[in-house]
Amino acid sequence: MADFRPFRGIRYDTAVAGALDLLICPPYDVISPEYERALWERSSHNMVHLELAEITGEAAPSRYTAAAQHYARWLSEGVLRRDNEPGYYLLQQRFSHGGGTFERHNLIGALRLEEWGNAVLPHEDTGSGPKADRLSLMEACGANFSPIMGLVRDEGRLLETVLNRAIAGAPDVQFAGDDGQQYILWRITDERAIAAIAEAVVAQPVYIADGHHRYETALEYLARRRRDPAAEFVLMSLTDLDDPGLLVLPYHRVLAGLPLRLLTQVRDRLAQLFVTQPLALEGGIVGPLEELIAQEGAAHPTLGLLGPADEGPFLLALGNPGLVRRYAPQGVAAAMQEVEAWVLQEVVLRPILGDTFADYVTYMHDGEQAMAMVRSGQAQMAFFLRALPLDRFERLVGAGVRLPRKSTFFHPKQPSGVVINPLDNEH
Repeated sequence: MADFRPFRGIRYDTAVAGALDLLICPPYDVISPEYERALWERSSHNMVHLELAEITGEAAPSRYTAAAQHYARWLSEGVLRRDNEPGYYLLQQRFSHGGGTFERHNLIGALRLEEWGNAVLPHEDTGSGPKADRLSLMEACGANFSPIMGLVRDEGRLLETVLNRAIAGAPDVQFAGDDGQQYILWRITDERAIAAIAEAVVAQPVYIADGHHRYETALEYLARRRRDPAAEFVLMSLTDLDDPGLLVLPYHRVLAGLPLRLLTQVRDRLAQLFVTQPLALEGGIVGPLEELIAQEGAAHPTLGLLGPADEGPFLLALGNPGLVRRYAPQGVAAAMQEVEAWVLQEVVLRPILGDTFADYVTYMHDGEQAMAMVRSGQAQMAFFLRALPLDRFERLVGAGVRLPRKSTFFHPKQPSGVVINPLDNEH
C-alpha cells in the first residue's frame, strides 16, 4: 500500500557548519517570531533560515527568495552536502516527561504521495493559510526541510528487527536540543535492511500524526509538476504504533470573547449534558486534574472545567448520552461519541455558535497556560481534555474518520535540520 523509499538526503557537514546542537530547529508551526530571532542569533547556519517560522496572513515573496538563496549558498559552500548513496535515516529521540524518560524511534525516508485514502490516512482537517505559506517555500527552494510524522503498525515485528540491528551499530551522529532532548542518528544503507523496511511498510497504511498541512502542500506541489517524478515523494518519518516512546498528550480548549448571551447558553448546555462535580484541589491543580480526567475518562467522556471569576475546577462527567446520540454520526463514526473533543465541539459549541465556534476557541496543550488565561480574565472558560487513546485513534482513523482539530498532540515534535529531501530526480 505505502511506497516508502530510501533516498540521498542532504545533511549538514558539521566540520563546516558547526555542531548540530546549534543548527537544528523545531518545525515551523511551533516557532514564534521571538524564538525565530533567537535561532538566527544562535548560528548563521541554523535551519530556521530555511524552515522559517509560522506566519499569519500573506508574506512578501522576498521571505521565500531569501530562504532559497541561503539554501543554494550553503550547498555551494559545503555547509550542506548530499549523501552519496540512498538510505533510510533512523532518529532516536530521548526525552523526559512527567518524571519519566522515554525513547522514540523515527525512521525517515521518502514516501510516495497518494491522495487521502487506503495508503495514507489523515486524522484531521486543515486550514488554507499554512498550506499557502509552505507551498511558496517548497516552490522557492525545491526541498522538504522537515519530515511529516507518520505512524505504522509493524504487524510482523519486521521493522523492529531491522531497527534493532541498526541501533546495535555505531551511530552516524549524536547531538542535543535546547529543550534537553538527546538525539542519535543512524544511516541504513544495507541492501537487505532496505528491502526489509520497504516490505514491512508496503503492507500497512500510514496514519498521519503530525504534518497534515505539509502533506497537502506536497500534493498541491505535485499537481503543479505532474511530469516531475521527484515531486511524487515527500519527506516522511515513520514510528511504530507500539513504540514505547510514542507519547500522546491532550489538547485543551480555551474560550474567550463570547457575548454574555452565548456564554449563558454554553453554560446551560453543559448543565444539560454533564454531571458537574466541584473539586477540592490544592497547590498544583493542573497535574492532579489531568490525572483525574484520564482515570474517569476511561469509563465515560469526562472533561475538566475552569470558569470565569475563578469558578472551579469542576469535573464534568457525561450524564445525558441520549443528547449526544442525537448529534452522533452513523456507522463506525458513531464511536466519536467516546471522543471528548468531538462531544465538546459538536454537542456543546457548534449547536450554539454555529461554524463560528472556532473564532472563540484557542487550542493549547499547556494546561497551566490555559488555567492562567482564565484566572487572569483573558479567557472565560478552559476545558481540560484527556489524551486520546492510541487504540481509539487507530480504530477511528483507520476507518476513514476525521477527528476534530487538535484532538492529539504527539510529543515531542521532530526537529528540522537532521536531513533534507531534495525535490529533484536523484532519489
